[in-house]
Amino acid sequence: MNKNSKNFNIIAKLDNVTKSFGEVVAVSGASFSVEKGKITGFLGPNGAGKTTSIKMILGLTRPQKGRVTLFGKNPFYNSSLKHILGYIPEGELFPKWMKARDYYYWLGRFHLTKEEAIRRTDEVLKEIGLEDVADKRIHKFSKGMKQRMKIGQALIHKPALIIGDEPFNGLDPIVRRNMVNLFKDYIRKYNSTFFISSHILFEMEKFSEIVILMYKGRTIAQGSPIRIREMIEDQPHSIQITVKDPKKLSTLLINNTDEKTISQIRFQKDIHSNESQLIVLTNDPREFYRLVTDLACDHEIPIREIKATDEGLENLYKSLTVG
Repeated sequence: MNKNSKNFNIIAKLDNVTKSFGEVVAVSGASFSVEKGKITGFLGPNGAGKTTSIKMILGLTRPQKGRVTLFGKNPFYNSSLKHILGYIPEGELFPKWMKARDYYYWLGRFHLTKEEAIRRTDEVLKEIGLEDVADKRIHKFSKGMKQRMKIGQALIHKPALIIGDEPFNGLDPIVRRNMVNLFKDYIRKYNSTFFISSHILFEMEKFSEIVILMYKGRTIAQGSPIRIREMIEDQPHSIQITVKDPKKLSTLLINNTDEKTISQIRFQKDIHSNESQLIVLTNDPREFYRLVTDLACDHEIPIREIKATDEGLENLYKSLTVG
């Protein structure tokens, strides 16, 4: 009886799943579950198998071994499940000629009546803070505005499960906080469930009720943020910040912290965009993320992106698999 009651709250599940592409094993014997009405953080370095796992939950691909279930059904063979899913992709797929309002209305008409689509379009544009640019073409939006558009498109039809693949990329700390509050509102109002893939470990801790860690295709931990933090807080973290004025931010960081929070800061240029970046080494990532968010807000410093470096994540997850 208790077992069935508990399983009733599990809306998505991977059970000993393996997925390969040729000789490349993307997911290897992974098992985890997503609980109803909660925000679950899905964390791991590049190549960990997060995106492949998401595609299997969405029913876009199927495993060679193991079982994937969504609301108790196989998502690959039950396309009807897609109408209760919302998806925030990592890439951009906006029609260049469309305005924000027209795009949301067009998406809404797949699931809603004309009147409902009009109402939800206005509601979502307001929720994501883009109501003032509703009649502008999306291709003219900044990266952060486009990211908010992707979040909004997943919410139009009030889906039961929203899956986000790095949904906070390109958002400054203030907007990021607003989007997290929006997710919590949807849980309260509509009993929605969120499954969020991210690189930012200690930001996910702030709002996730459950955290799943993946490394090299395997699930290495699933539990409360407190339990996960206890596993990783003693490991040094390397964090990359893309910011317009790195010298100003680095000065503020140095003047407002100690050697435990920040043990090293260096500057670099992004090899693709030539944008200025800070690379920070910290032994207290939870305090660091709090500090950098507060400083950026208080001093109005626009941060384009903040994430753990690939090298830092690799070392962190490798340390968790030792022994």
